[in-house]
Amino acid sequence: MNTLTAVEALEQRLGDPFDPANPHGFDALLAAAEAHRPQDPEPWRVPSGAPEPVLHALRAVCRRSPTLAGTPGTGAADEALAVGACAGALDSALRITLRHLRGRRLYGAAAADLPVLRSVLSGAFADLLLCDALTTLAVRGTDALPDRPDATAHAVTAFVPRVLQGALDRLSVVMGSRFYIREGDHASFQRLLHETQRALFGAGRRTPERDPAAPFPLDALLAAPAVTGLYDPALLAAAPGRALNGRARRTPQPTGSAHERLYADLVDRHEANLALDLTRRPLPDRP
Repeated sequence: MNTLTAVEALEQRLGDPFDPANPHGFDALLAAAEAHRPQDPEPWRVPSGAPEPVLHALRAVCRRSPTLAGTPGTGAADEALAVGACAGALDSALRITLRHLRGRRLYGAAAADLPVLRSVLSGAFADLLLCDALTTLAVRGTDALPDRPDATAHAVTAFVPRVLQGALDRLSVVMGSRFYIREGDHASFQRLLHETQRALFGAGRRTPERDPAAPFPLDALLAAPAVTGLYDPALLAAAPGRALNGRARRTPQPTGSAHERLYADLVDRHEANLALDLTRRPLPDRP
């Protein structure tokens, strides 16, 4: 089955997560959680198949609820699927944050027009693309660095989870005090944040063989042809999460032309209802 066919069918079945009338949308998920009402698993079922189509189908579920995506298994390939799927939660978190900033005014202007907030959005978007590139390598079984066969595995088990969580944490700061509202987009953001944290770091996750903060050859990995063919290397280089390859205490946001290109791409995809990952697949979401 084509990579996009399975995930597009699942996306259409689950519908627009922002639609209040959608029984599989964010509002319905919040109501079910408040009522402790379990979800019918059938609409959320991910079809079996080759690893890459399964990854994108799991990501479609994670866009709405990482918890409902479940745990594929305990092997290395399963770990790549589980971690890579969580990029879907960051996709939704970015959309929620962008919608929030567009509807909020600061200093007499739309919050989305403030450069410092735009840079947080473009940075989180770059982190999503970085994580997608690395987990795609793992899911495909691509040996990008033959002299360092452990590099991709370390990226998936130790580095990518930290990058995804860091991006979500920065977006939560942008959401501000309204982040704790128990209804609407802010409550959906909070649920995504908590569910993603459990999915990435909770019980059942593989323990990295090395210190999660130990440096690995990230620059060499991202310079490998298998990665440069996936997305513009200059934009991946702007990902704030790259600073987490080691024990960095700060994550600089994108600047200059890289920031401008990333932000423009983010907005274009959001308004055209396209996925924020490498596939740019069509989504049923409304802008």
